[in-house]
Amino acid sequence: MSDQPPTQLSFAPPEILFKYDPDSKLKQYLDLLEAENRKINLVSRETSRSDLVRLSAESLLPFEVVKAHQFLNYLDIGSGGGFPAFPIIMSLKPTKSVLVERTNKKASALKRMSKQLGIQVEIFDRNFDECEFSGKFDLITLRLVKLTGPLLKKISNLLDRRGVFIYYSKLADEIITKNLSETKYAYTLEVHSPIKSFTVFSKIAG
Repeated sequence: MSDQPPTQLSFAPPEILFKYDPDSKLKQYLDLLEAENRKINLVSRETSRSDLVRLSAESLLPFEVVKAHQFLNYLDIGSGGGFPAFPIIMSLKPTKSVLVERTNKKASALKRMSKQLGIQVEIFDRNFDECEFSGKFDLITLRLVKLTGPLLKKISNLLDRRGVFIYYSKLADEIITKNLSETKYAYTLEVHSPIKSFTVFSKIAG
């Protein structure tokens, strides 16, 4: 694992959303999420609308540094209420999208929202270790799930040789990545606010 300090990024949610969602299509997703959240706890009940808007922008921020914006096969692990998957699917329009959410009630909510939004997704309502996939992915994302060595190894095996894996959290120092390169990024919401981070992994050629 690289000891290089993270690259600092500027983060302005309105600018990110205007760039990736100029027609404000994510508004419908956030409306549906708030409605579903009143029935089942998809996100914290204390999460405000402005927080959901920020989470949408944070979902798309890594694509300011990821070169490829057209993806053929996308996998999101631990999809929860749909971050970062729904903003990515609605904005970047990958050809095929697969979501893994082990909690049946949350998976059902994701299915309802995707149907109402008119987006095609395949949703697995089981543990990631129990899932079998037919091919490789050129984009994999993970958020709010602890990244362990065994999990990273399985993700690496599913990653296409030209694909990227985005981890939306701080990387644990003990994880070793032999066949992946990683670049860490850091950003803040405003001056003196806590530093947040994500890491972009890619396969090492060889």
